[in-house]
Amino acid sequence: MIKKVYQMYRDFHGHSPRNKGIVDFIIPEELVILGDAVSVTYATDKKNGGGDGKYFNYKHEFESPCILATDRTGKQLYILGDKLKVTKAGIEN
Repeated sequence: MIKKVYQMYRDFHGHSPRNKGIVDFIIPEELVILGDAVSVTYATDKKNGGGDGKYFNYKHEFESPCILATDRTGKQLYILGDKLKVTKAGIEN
């Protein structure tokens, strides 16, 4: 499983992870729906998808309906969409 995670990172960013840490989290049984997710903007140093390895803000506007939700603590956000996936090019739907 760890090898798949690192490979996904390499596919997305175009390089190996600098930090080899793993983030553990509990998958909640229930989520609180906050509203519709319209877009997401994120900063990354990805080389794939046209990046040059320098940090850049990427904005992805969702084409299909997506939901923004949180866990009961309000500390973890989730974007839910049945057509969402992360590929070498970035977030696709």
